[in-house]
Amino acid sequence: MLSFRHAAPDDAGALASFASQAFSDAYRDLDDAREIAEYVAGHFNVPAVLALIGDPLATTVLAERGAELAGYAVIARTEPPTCVPGPQPIELARFYLADRFIGQGHGAQLMRAVHREASRLGAGTLWLGVYDRNVRAIGFYERSGFTRCGGKDFLFAGRVYVDPIYAAPVRHGA
Repeated sequence: MLSFRHAAPDDAGALASFASQAFSDAYRDLDDAREIAEYVAGHFNVPAVLALIGDPLATTVLAERGAELAGYAVIARTEPPTCVPGPQPIELARFYLADRFIGQGHGAQLMRAVHREASRLGAGTLWLGVYDRNVRAIGFYERSGFTRCGGKDFLFAGRVYVDPIYAAPVRHGA
């Protein structure tokens, strides 16, 4: 069973390390290792994670099993693409579990925590962008009630990809 809490500045080092590994694990078979390493270095360093934790428009939820960090999610008040249906949209900007925790029901637990947080923030719709080659993540999001509603540009390694956009109603009381 997982427990959940908001990230604090003291978590930045551990979260930067975890996020780097989780992102690398998620994409290692999908993209060039050097390009992944460059993205990780620019987005999951301690100053970047500290900035995210301190962002008043974002909430970082940590999922822990005992004292071990098992996963995390970031919910952010960003401008949604025009394709996102539903009221009061909020972005599920990041959602990762460590590889060793996948397939044990922990993703569903973390998703329920995301819905609770989105509800607490007054959102009515969750939306996210996902790499179209990340079929494991797409399958999970679809099983979690998200439906594809459009696409959005995503810059990675100097190339623009069109990530599918998915949306789901916030499950109040999740």
